[in-house]
Amino acid sequence: MKLTIAAQGGLCNRLRVLFGAMAVADELGQEVRLVWHPDWQCEAYFDELFLPIDHPLLRVANGTFLDRPSSHKELYLPQLLRLPLYRKQVKLFHPDRHGALADAVRRHRRLYINTGYQIAPYGPKQTTLLRPLPELQAQIDKIAAKFTPRTVGVHIRRTDNQRSAEISTDAAFIEAMRRQGDDADFFIASDDGAVKWELRNAFPARTYSQDTDGRRDNAFSVADAVIDLFCLARTRMVIGSYWSSFSDVAAELGQIPLEIARQ
Repeated sequence: MKLTIAAQGGLCNRLRVLFGAMAVADELGQEVRLVWHPDWQCEAYFDELFLPIDHPLLRVANGTFLDRPSSHKELYLPQLLRLPLYRKQVKLFHPDRHGALADAVRRHRRLYINTGYQIAPYGPKQTTLLRPLPELQAQIDKIAAKFTPRTVGVHIRRTDNQRSAEISTDAAFIEAMRRQGDDADFFIASDDGAVKWELRNAFPARTYSQDTDGRRDNAFSVADAVIDLFCLARTRMVIGSYWSSFSDVAAELGQIPLEIARQ
């Protein structure tokens, strides 16, 4: 059997694919190859952000032209070149539409998929294997050293998700934060600097955050997102944004509660 998975989307969409790939490898008892190729949604290679995954059946590769998801701009050439290598290719694989991935591998034997969705259930067995590079871990530790037992993580997604912004409004976050009590402090992660300042003013002397640009189109900005993600995971709970994989994955990494701010 042969399974190649090309991860797509932003950082945490790709991480969910990665965790699912490990779970599928465990279920099948065979090697799974995960391709992590940078694009405009996540302009960084896996090894620019994380240490190698210590999993005997998962291989993370940068990939080549042959591994890339096809598009009309390339006249679907990668897909055509893959035809001799795979019996089946599935675009934007999702278990709700295509069934369990492990079953599809058993059925087709040689399978290529690309996706940004969660492809299989996973848990701490998989998420605890993800480790940032030492230089990023040092920054995470430096920020998290300021946290108290009452520190709450706050993730506010704004610039690229209108649906999230309409439901998880600034007012909804402020109300959710106030419910934590006067002794709570907050680590704030957001792709919108103005929102960070608003919350700093609403909760003076009770907030921590990185100064980030919220961009995805360079490896430095994606590395800052990794730092934010793992800092959120070091808090006691996350107040997160609707329809955001970043909020979800932060809570999963920390094995902590997640509350979605809703208007």
